[in-house]
Amino acid sequence: MNALAKEAEMPLSSNWLRIGLYGGIHFLQLLSAIVVLAGIADQARYGPSSICILYIQDYKQDSQNPGYYLFNANSSSCSGIMGLSAASMLLALIIGGASLYYIVRAEFRAVRLIFGMAVIAIIETLIAFLMAIVATIGINTTCGQFAGAGFSCSTIFNGGFFEQETSLTYPKNLATVNAAVGMAWICFLSWAAYAGLEVLNWRNSV
Repeated sequence: MNALAKEAEMPLSSNWLRIGLYGGIHFLQLLSAIVVLAGIADQARYGPSSICILYIQDYKQDSQNPGYYLFNANSSSCSGIMGLSAASMLLALIIGGASLYYIVRAEFRAVRLIFGMAVIAIIETLIAFLMAIVATIGINTTCGQFAGAGFSCSTIFNGGFFEQETSLTYPKNLATVNAAVGMAWICFLSWAAYAGLEVLNWRNSV
């Protein structure tokens, strides 16, 4: 009787481990996407026109107004990153919910369903990688422009940005932008981990 009791407990313990593993991965997917979306939307854009301060070019002193600096900010990368992070957030909710549903209920999934979820996870991994690359290069390009003019990136962000059509200055927080960029990489890694698990599940099911 004792031996039978131990054997019956093992699947339950294993299932709780799977719930913790998959739940942790899906939580990271969702949390990282939210941080990326919020960080870029709030601190990598400014002004009524929501000007993106990633990938700025031609940072130079205004010849007509000494002490002021001008730059070209024509990148749509902020909107792109926000769109990709929103898609990742939605997929984390849908795929995460479906994944945990079957694990909690201890139900077997059809091979085609496992394959489909693995494919979606691989595609989202590539999308998250693209999002992280775009964000990383974008902030490095911007900070490189400021460094070329002899300023630290954090100093310029703290000092703020302005639109020529307005008299307002919009201070921004570089640490928040860097946190969003870092979380973009965590988003990529969490999706890569989940994709790897689903590929293993598919290979074991065929």
